[in-house]
Amino acid sequence: MSADRISRRDALCGLSSVGVVSIVGCLGDRQQLTIGVGEPGTRSHQAGHALAVAVDRHSDRFGLSVEPIDSHSQRLYALAEGDVDTAGVDNTTLVRASEDRGVFDLDPIGQLPHQGVAYGSREQYWLAVAGQSTPPDSTAAFVDHVVYPGQPSDQSRLVTEQLLRDAELWDESGIDNRPRAEVAAAADQGAVDCTVAVQHSGSALTAWSQSVDEQVGDRLTTVPTGSSLQTAIDETPNAVGREIEPVGWEHAELSAVDGWAVPLQWLWSPSAEPDMVAELTRTAIGHSDTLREVDPLALDGDAETLVDGVMDGLAVHEGAASVFREDDNWNNNWEVADAVD
Repeated sequence: MSADRISRRDALCGLSSVGVVSIVGCLGDRQQLTIGVGEPGTRSHQAGHALAVAVDRHSDRFGLSVEPIDSHSQRLYALAEGDVDTAGVDNTTLVRASEDRGVFDLDPIGQLPHQGVAYGSREQYWLAVAGQSTPPDSTAAFVDHVVYPGQPSDQSRLVTEQLLRDAELWDESGIDNRPRAEVAAAADQGAVDCTVAVQHSGSALTAWSQSVDEQVGDRLTTVPTGSSLQTAIDETPNAVGREIEPVGWEHAELSAVDGWAVPLQWLWSPSAEPDMVAELTRTAIGHSDTLREVDPLALDGDAETLVDGVMDGLAVHEGAASVFREDDNWNNNWEVADAVD
């Protein structure tokens, strides 16, 4: 199960207003495109359905069919092989592919997909369980605590581990690797002192973070990042440092805390036509009301927010870049890549 997974309640809330759609749009004279998303219940799956509905309602030229592809890395490979036209992928996976790290070390992607518009972000911050040990005053004190950075192989774990290693805190901390379904009970029993918390786009907690809240929420406190972790956040391209307002906590009383967000983007095949990419980018930016009918966690349509995920040093699709420029949201540090045949 992906760490990108949202609670079943949130997923059903969004899909109930329009029904569960696998293929949206009448073929007619419209060009049918394929969008790669995660399995049902994941963040990208819900966002992909929302975009498909918006394209169906507001475009006379295109339609979107939704193709579930399990992992972020597999979606990058699908884009590279031409199996889909666009796909929902987080910035951590794109950076790892650009640096031939992880699975991409053994099977590198020759031509990386091009960046596009964001559909959300995964926000993360640290919490301590009070009462079983003295809560750390920052992540610098993790050396004296058992720390849960997320389930191994989860997307949220990849960036958390990356940041802790870059901050030289990983080897000194007592890292716990249990499945996330067991974290709430472990925290209650005193086996875990600190845990990363994960929420989506400032709107909803992940299901496993909700379980932690239900079991030990009244004992949770926030943990400041500390200088070494903050430096690691500031220096990595795939995470954005920000003050995060914890949301969705029904039992915990948490104040705003410094943390990091990993943007989630619609990436494009390098061969995608610029006018097509431009139209779908305008749809994502200009029809947030339609998106939110299907996906309550959709971003609010603010053009500046929707370009937050663009990273320096990696190509932006020509079609998306044209829309960003129209909206006066272009950064001259960004690189534009021409579409290819």
